[in-house]
Amino acid sequence: MSSRVSATVNLSAISHNLDVIQQAAPQSCVLAMVKADAYGHGAGEVARVIEPRVGGFGVATLDEADVLRSVGIVAPIVLLEGFNFSHELAIAKELKLDLVIHNLIQLTELVNDGAEGIPRIWLKLDTGMHRLGFSSKDWKKALSVLTDAHLPVESVVMTHMACADEIGHEQNQLQEQCFEEMSRGLPFPCSIANSAVILSRPDLHRDWVRPGIMLYGVSPFGAGQLVDSLKPVMTLRASVIALRDVEEGEWIGYGATYQCSTPKKIATVSLGYGDGYPRSAPSGTPCYLNGVYTELVGRVSMDMLTVDVSHIPDVALGDQVELWGEHVPVEQVAAHCGTIGYELLTGLTNRVAFHYVR
Repeated sequence: MSSRVSATVNLSAISHNLDVIQQAAPQSCVLAMVKADAYGHGAGEVARVIEPRVGGFGVATLDEADVLRSVGIVAPIVLLEGFNFSHELAIAKELKLDLVIHNLIQLTELVNDGAEGIPRIWLKLDTGMHRLGFSSKDWKKALSVLTDAHLPVESVVMTHMACADEIGHEQNQLQEQCFEEMSRGLPFPCSIANSAVILSRPDLHRDWVRPGIMLYGVSPFGAGQLVDSLKPVMTLRASVIALRDVEEGEWIGYGATYQCSTPKKIATVSLGYGDGYPRSAPSGTPCYLNGVYTELVGRVSMDMLTVDVSHIPDVALGDQVELWGEHVPVEQVAAHCGTIGYELLTGLTNRVAFHYVR
């Protein structure tokens, strides 16, 4: 059965982007982020390709960790939110997961359990993002509990930067200073750097870096600062399923949001918000067809969208339109939609057929 919408995932591009990461941070171990199904790219496929070259993988949920173990991944896997209930701790031990510990309740339960079967804990500091992590007030008590417990596990100290994608933001310096104060003198490896920090702050690479979006060839800084050394990993395409000539003054699509200022040739494309393409994409959002850049016109429907092909010769039914990928950076599409590339990549639905190439 032919697919009306396809996403091609270039696994060689994943390897290339990992090269870029390791060249940027040659002294750091890599914890590759594969949460949210590897940012929509397929966690099992991605992890198998890079497992021999990384120190481990980061996931958000136990189910995500289980998927990796079920496809044969034996590398360390870090559960980024840790456990919330006793039964989750038991599952984490079965899966041999590293745990992020970010509050005293978790730490106390882990100590009472003995932590046998947990290879490593990542102690998360709240240095200013105020989402997860030990506060300055709780940190000394946490260290005391940990020291007294003599747990048979390795420890890493980590934090997460709230504004790393905004180089020069004052919050970055405040968080850096807070981390230095809270971690000073500790005999543990440290981890601060996400994709944006890897690219912009080599002085903060420390022992572990945690690349996410850049691994998939997307700039953490958005459309305003693309990273030429990265290669896009996913290319989203759909088929031309209808062609029509539309007269000057006529309207296109739901809500009649686009009026033709001149006669137009319009291609209807087999992709819509039911496939995960954003309904918020306005007229003017870029796409690529037969070697020519063009743009959406009219509102995105559930199953279709419309594209201006007036300037593209010899368009035929079945021609493939690139919505993002090799020629159209997902960052640019996201900017038109008022969102970020992360949301577009992770938002594709199961109607999209995925193809993996090297």
